[in-house]
Amino acid sequence: MAETNEDPNNYPDPRADHKAAKRQAFLEHLAITSSIKESAAVAGIANGTLYFWRERIPDFGAAWLKALAAGYELLEMEMLERARQGVERKIYYHGKHVGTVRDYDHKTALQLLRLHKETVALVRAAQAEVAAEAEPVRDTLDEKLKKINVRLRAFQAEKRRKKAAARMLDPDKSNGAVHGS
Repeated sequence: MAETNEDPNNYPDPRADHKAAKRQAFLEHLAITSSIKESAAVAGIANGTLYFWRERIPDFGAAWLKALAAGYELLEMEMLERARQGVERKIYYHGKHVGTVRDYDHKTALQLLRLHKETVALVRAAQAEVAAEAEPVRDTLDEKLKKINVRLRAFQAEKRRKKAAARMLDPDKSNGAVHGS
């Protein structure tokens, strides 16, 4: 019988693939429902196992948070839609359906507005910044550069004046003559 040099650890682990598929099913359901318990049941994973994986597998923990955020975003969009469009409610009189009314959830709408007040302010500030033209900034910079140039020229003129005055006071220093001895 021929001996092989193959490492048994190089073979794919079918259990690993099965666990990865279960994790993926959990994450996909979590992104839709925001419910950890329901998503665990759908994926067929015990809650304890999920929390163990979340702590031990960094990529899974990050994917969990991302899926949960997606689920909350979806929930928020549904609540916003209900607040805007209302929900139809049937009206019954003596056990008979006589009509429908559309109820609007103003309380939820106001809560959503409060939650997004800061976001809206940031978006508006960003839009105002983008809308601001570059010309006023350029004009301001040009003015500052002009003032700097005026000061620089005045400084250089003062330096030349002092040098000329020093030459007039001590003409021997200016022609290179050596005193003493």
